[in-house]
Amino acid sequence: MEKQKYSTGKSLVAGSLLHFTLLILFSIFEIPLAFSQQNKGKVSGKVISSDGQPLPFASIALLDQEGKTLKGTLSDTVGMFHFVTIIEGNYKVKITTMGFNTHHSKPFDISSRNNNNIHLGVFTLFEDAKVLNSVTINAKKKLIEQTIDRTVINVENSILSEGNTALELLEKTLGVKVDEDGKISLKGRSGVNVMINGKPTYLSPKELSTILKGTNSSSISKIEILNNPSAKYDAAGNAGIINIIMKKNTATGFNGAIALNSGYSRNAHYGSGLNLNYRNDKVNLYGGYNYAYRGETEYLDFVRRFYDTGIANGQPQRTSFQHTNTNEPLNTHNFRIGFDYELDKANSFGILINGNLGKYTHDSKTDNNLISNNNSTISKTITSNYDQQHWENLTYNANYLHQFKKEGRELSADVDFASNSFTSNLNLNTITLLSPDAPSGTIASRKGYVPAVTDVYIGKVDYTDQFGKTVKFESGLKSSFIQSDNNLKYHILDNGNWVYDVNGSNHFKYKEQIHAGYININKEFKGFSLQVGLRGEYTQTQGHQITSDSLLNRNYFQLFPSVFLNKPIGENHQFQAAYSRRIERPDYGDLNPFRVFRDPLLYYQGNPFLKPQLTNTFQLSHTFKGKYTTAINYNQTNDAITWITGQIDALNTTFETPKNLSKAINYGISFTASTELLNWWTGTYFANAFRNEYRGSQENEDFKNANTSFSFNTQNSFKAGKGYSMELSAFWYSGSVYGISTYKASYAVSTGIQKQIFNDKGSIKLMVNDVFQTNRYQEQTFFQNIDMNTDKRLDSRRAMLSFSYRFGNQNLSKKERKSASEDIQSRVKGGG
Repeated sequence: MEKQKYSTGKSLVAGSLLHFTLLILFSIFEIPLAFSQQNKGKVSGKVISSDGQPLPFASIALLDQEGKTLKGTLSDTVGMFHFVTIIEGNYKVKITTMGFNTHHSKPFDISSRNNNNIHLGVFTLFEDAKVLNSVTINAKKKLIEQTIDRTVINVENSILSEGNTALELLEKTLGVKVDEDGKISLKGRSGVNVMINGKPTYLSPKELSTILKGTNSSSISKIEILNNPSAKYDAAGNAGIINIIMKKNTATGFNGAIALNSGYSRNAHYGSGLNLNYRNDKVNLYGGYNYAYRGETEYLDFVRRFYDTGIANGQPQRTSFQHTNTNEPLNTHNFRIGFDYELDKANSFGILINGNLGKYTHDSKTDNNLISNNNSTISKTITSNYDQQHWENLTYNANYLHQFKKEGRELSADVDFASNSFTSNLNLNTITLLSPDAPSGTIASRKGYVPAVTDVYIGKVDYTDQFGKTVKFESGLKSSFIQSDNNLKYHILDNGNWVYDVNGSNHFKYKEQIHAGYININKEFKGFSLQVGLRGEYTQTQGHQITSDSLLNRNYFQLFPSVFLNKPIGENHQFQAAYSRRIERPDYGDLNPFRVFRDPLLYYQGNPFLKPQLTNTFQLSHTFKGKYTTAINYNQTNDAITWITGQIDALNTTFETPKNLSKAINYGISFTASTELLNWWTGTYFANAFRNEYRGSQENEDFKNANTSFSFNTQNSFKAGKGYSMELSAFWYSGSVYGISTYKASYAVSTGIQKQIFNDKGSIKLMVNDVFQTNRYQEQTFFQNIDMNTDKRLDSRRAMLSFSYRFGNQNLSKKERKSASEDIQSRVKGGG
């Protein structure tokens, strides 16, 4: 068997990246000098609707005298637009946006004899009644859009969105990987902050994974990926932010939609949903409910080799061959109800309640054969693990938005309360079959009750202002209070009586409060724009180990600066540079030292002495024609939190626990392309080459585990005519490393077909996920006394047939307002 090697030395990839980085820096600061003598003017203006509201993301084209388009841009979130480095000449601008009449400005000229900084004033666009009457909710955005600061995947436009879970959708997202335990990484980096509707979940990775598994993909509108968030957003998430935005109808009048789906993998899958909405000029009432049942069966092979010398070398004295079959039925209920009310043009408020309730059952049978080095049987055991879990996740939000008379000035406030309850009832029974040491066989039984309650209280205020035509100012305050209570009780069957297990049981309470403030300033200069931000966060935590009566208090203050530079060169090129500092705090599940048993010889245990990890992130990127983006990134994490495998040879027992490694380094280069290959074929392609290096110590021995990895994602859409469309997606990940472990390559291909019916108000979709059943996780760990292999085969191949139908008024509303409870991130553009 090939052993994992831990090597040192300078990487060839690092040298190549350095040359490429220097080339981009040279391009940013040197190339424009050749044209600087011709760059004369700057043009700006603002776009509003007839009722005085700013029109964000309107298309602005700069035209020459003959009407030829020279440059293009979009208005920002307050309706402002800018053109810079305009040479002398006569021009006009054309403004277009969906649902409004096209507007042409009066001609203007830029000349050295006149003021070359021209503000065109305010343009008022009027609604196009014909367009509003003809445009329905069927108007689709592109499946994947690349904006200045994020990648947006419009999930509701995807055939593959039906019959999947939110976690499976993330797995198909560009640059995102979900491992066998539900942990999420982005561009090869772990520690992603997952948000729902712009709000952190404050759940442990396991609880978040369960919630995402229980969220039907049909209720999701889009997924946003921010690799380098600005200081406006929480500093949590050293790999960036993934924001999942749920559907919310913006059509006027009364309308709704129903959905049904059914399918099969190794077990049955089915679900249904209903969404209703009523909107008029002042009030928007909305609600929805989704139910899903997912039957899943997965297979796990686990081989462990034990050495009496304490060093994994040569012939093992004992080898454990373990095979597990697991049935995992999942029942979920999701609901959402809320209303927005517009007091007047300047003030609005809203209330929102989100709920996610479900039941998950882990029902597994494990065969474990322990073999000596001469192939004789030492022991045979059969373990049944029946764990029934229930959860309730309820979130309440009240929000307020005030828009001042001064354009660009806005104040918003949010108050949130989230109640999260997870309960686990575990029954673990192990039968040791006939062996030389136990001729009659033995039975060992353990049962556990694990109630976990987490309450979250959040208050935040954000303020935005515009100074002149080139300066945008953002600031805000936020406080969050979290308290969790885990009371794990184990009992062991002894002579027919259940006896409380003092050593295995544990009661752990955790409190955390974070107080934050930030300032962001965005300034446009001649030829480039710059955004600088600073966020300060004070953290106070308390972990109370009630069982052992130990208390661990921590408090610390951290500053998180961010800098973003954006420089366009001509019409087709845009360069960006970004730096940010981020933090990943250990969650209460990582800190809680209680043991969770998979079987008697495998358990997981938290670490109350974990420290937060801090990451410095650098990125350089270049976008060509708004379709092709190349990005170089470098990230260094100190005190990296990593799950490490340990082993007790004398007991033939393996465990996993989180530890702080001294350092984790990630750097790489990625390429994204959004193309229309033919008029009936559009595709988005993402390729990433990266290197991960983990450095630290395990049992007083230093180690370095490093590997250069590659990944590829693609999403393709095909128009087949007569209401038919098809979709094909695929991903491939090469071998990678995590901590002291190595993962083998994996890939999957998914496809689907859709037919529009009932005058495009309904659709029938057939989706096949992981067509070739190739999405599996193969892990190898070889370090010190640990020598083991894991092969996990998920229940990922699934065929689903779904039907959806929209009813009521489907015309788009002429005016859409986003309340503070919705996607806070989309209100103001972030940095690059």
